[in-house]
Amino acid sequence: MPRRAQSGVRPAHWLGLIAILAVIGGGGFALMNRATDPMTGVTDLSTGEFLENATALSGNIYKVEGIVDDRLDKWRGTDGRLFSVQVSDGSGSSYVPVWVPPDYTGANIQRGQRYVFKVRVQENGVLEVLELLKV
Repeated sequence: MPRRAQSGVRPAHWLGLIAILAVIGGGGFALMNRATDPMTGVTDLSTGEFLENATALSGNIYKVEGIVDDRLDKWRGTDGRLFSVQVSDGSGSSYVPVWVPPDYTGANIQRGQRYVFKVRVQENGVLEVLELLKV
């Protein structure tokens, strides 16, 4: 009497199962390790608009990304620190004043480093730092 072929799991089934597990595992890893941007939902500052009429933007909160150019030495340290930040956009680069209050306890700011600032436009046109991230 001839023998019948045994039914079993074929190699194609194993490959499909491995592919499904890889997709599920990769998706779970991506969900568990995703980074949250604390500045999500904050509007980017239009430097052209800011330089034209900064007082019209006073009180608003914006996001600014740029390179710290220099610390303005004539600003008293007890009143905070004032930096010029080079911001580049589609029309070129410009410099904006960024003030770090004396009670700010965030990251140490260094010249030549790129940062993302969450700022509030003050009545005098200076950008007050609320949060900052080194990029």
